[in-house]
Amino acid sequence: MLQHTGKISKHRYKIWAVGYTLWLTAVSLTPLKGLNLPSFHYADKIVHFFLYFFLTLFWILACPKLRLKKILLFSLAVLLGIIIELLQEYYVPNRTGDVFDALANTIGAFSGLFFYQKLQNYFR
Repeated sequence: MLQHTGKISKHRYKIWAVGYTLWLTAVSLTPLKGLNLPSFHYADKIVHFFLYFFLTLFWILACPKLRLKKILLFSLAVLLGIIIELLQEYYVPNRTGDVFDALANTIGAFSGLFFYQKLQNYFR
């Protein structure tokens, strides 16, 4: 059985949250010319969903003492997704912003929040 390891895990969550956010931002703002990405229908929306699912979950776990953390961190994840979509549309070559990507990001962030709510006793 897996066990929560206290202080070590809290720092690990912070490292994961910051590292994951930096990685997600860098990958999202990198031109994609010449990459072979999955090509099945809605593959990119599924990827967006899971990227923001984990983004929200990592930040909720990283900030255990933050008041109203769930709503705030969910909102920040959604805001980051919208900002990245706007930057892709207007400033990143070979990338386009997409409202449905932002929607998939939002659904993923909400699902990460919901997942945490259902399993929060495990994470304490």
